[in-house]
Amino acid sequence: MAVNTGQNAYFKNLLSIAGTQATGASAAFSIPFADAYTFYLNVTTAGQTSMDTVFQTSVDGGTTYVNVPWRFAQVTTATGCFVLNVCAGVAPTMDTTAGTTASATIGNGLNVLGTGGQLCLQSIVDPRFMKLGMTVSGTAPISTLYVAAWPRGTRVTGVE
Repeated sequence: MAVNTGQNAYFKNLLSIAGTQATGASAAFSIPFADAYTFYLNVTTAGQTSMDTVFQTSVDGGTTYVNVPWRFAQVTTATGCFVLNVCAGVAPTMDTTAGTTASATIGNGLNVLGTGGQLCLQSIVDPRFMKLGMTVSGTAPISTLYVAAWPRGTRVTGVE
């Protein structure tokens, strides 16, 4: 009898970013409700200057979108794949002696900007209503955003 130690991942192409993308937000998209997400921003053609990205969610069913503290490192003139991992639940405390790290909030009421360094803090999102906010300097890098999600309770079919 085979033992399954993993779960089926859900993969989806969320959006494509053209070199003509201006500062603003993408079209709305949805992601499945899951315990963990891995987002891939695959940059195939570099832009002229830079692009900062921040995920957004709607707290009122798709009318108003707000920034959540999930963002990639700044994309500059390099191509390649940028990766952002997000997990559900409360993160454990950071234990620097054991070498483990976890995302942790740094305070309440902080403004979440769409620019800056890589950041992944705890946040509540509605996965049915998501956007990717972008601050573009120059020409946006041509890229595609993908998600891999690991929903709770999935099963691998054909494994007994």
